[in-house]
Amino acid sequence: MKNPKVALVYDRVNTPHGGAEQVLLALHNVYPTAPLFTTIYNPQKAPWAKVFPEITVSFLNKVPLLNKLHRWIPFLMPMAFESFDLNNFDIVISITSAEAKGVLTLPHQLHICYLLTPPRYLYQDREHSLSSHWIFSIPGMKWFASLFLNYLTWWDQQAIFRPDVIIPISERVSQRVRKYYPGVVPSKIIYPPVITNRTLKNEKESERKLEIPSSFFLIVSRLVSYKHIDQAILACNNLGKNLIIVGDGPEKNKLKTFAKKLLQNKQNKETTNSKIIFYENLLDKELHTLYKKCDAFLMPGEEDFGIVALEANSYGKPVLINIKSGAAECIDHTIHGIHISQENAVEIEKAIISFEKNTFEKTRLVHNSKKYDTNTFTENFITTVNNLWQKNRK
Repeated sequence: MKNPKVALVYDRVNTPHGGAEQVLLALHNVYPTAPLFTTIYNPQKAPWAKVFPEITVSFLNKVPLLNKLHRWIPFLMPMAFESFDLNNFDIVISITSAEAKGVLTLPHQLHICYLLTPPRYLYQDREHSLSSHWIFSIPGMKWFASLFLNYLTWWDQQAIFRPDVIIPISERVSQRVRKYYPGVVPSKIIYPPVITNRTLKNEKESERKLEIPSSFFLIVSRLVSYKHIDQAILACNNLGKNLIIVGDGPEKNKLKTFAKKLLQNKQNKETTNSKIIFYENLLDKELHTLYKKCDAFLMPGEEDFGIVALEANSYGKPVLINIKSGAAECIDHTIHGIHISQENAVEIEKAIISFEKNTFEKTRLVHNSKKYDTNTFTENFITTVNNLWQKNRK
């Protein structure tokens, strides 16, 4: 029989390269002719997606205001995904932390969902979602928004049964599946791909000169509230440690203001100052330099996985990671890094102090990252898909 036709489906393609995007690119290498279906596509913000032979977008992308305000119209996402015609494909692979698993397929098709997490805004972060913007302080707005979230939760509870197989990215996510979706039995987990032999592109030299302290901790992350980067800033400030934060996101200005106030207060008290430095849109070679020169990598928030933790290991750097993060399953405490027990400055400070008391073997850190490299992910995913496809044909 000829090779099955494969389609990839992803929630939204409108952010710079991150962990989820790394998964997509790895799957593109496995299925280079597979088109990508998504609700929103912004080629300027997501240049990495140009490698796909075809990108099919939903009706939301064709309405100028809607494609920019997608965070405010999640109630339209179910309709957008259900509008895709996937009938010409044998295998549909949805990669999702939101609604992509809800695409409609036929009985003879195989739908595999690689689940990054159940939607945070519907479950573990629901209350935060209803208080994260000033608009929810308007009388009645919170109640009104709750109606939409109730509808989306109902739809999500139906959509989770549409895939034939649910593959979680970590044991932590597998536990969430069992918690939030009674009756759903997730498949064996497949950890996401870690780039351990990163090849630097022939990039033009940057005109800026990075300020790099002789000793510093490093964060590379989207600047969103659940990452708890403010607590890392507070912890480093309290201990007089330098911190470099690389990333962009809705919390950027808030975090910069917070760091500035802390430093001003410390200067007034004439105590030892730490530097909190923010960067975004770095060249690969600039980021490479920061990884090589940092003392350790910081991940204070609970991540669904957190690929960058193992990428830091690939540079021989230990990771101070939230124990509830998926990647913490791959980071042995005091061997590959330090586990942070809670998302607050006090526990982060304890982790930093513990890090300074320990010695980490660089070769052991590098070896750990290679256990989860792209080749391992590819082999596991291909084997799983092929086995499922053979069963589906019987």
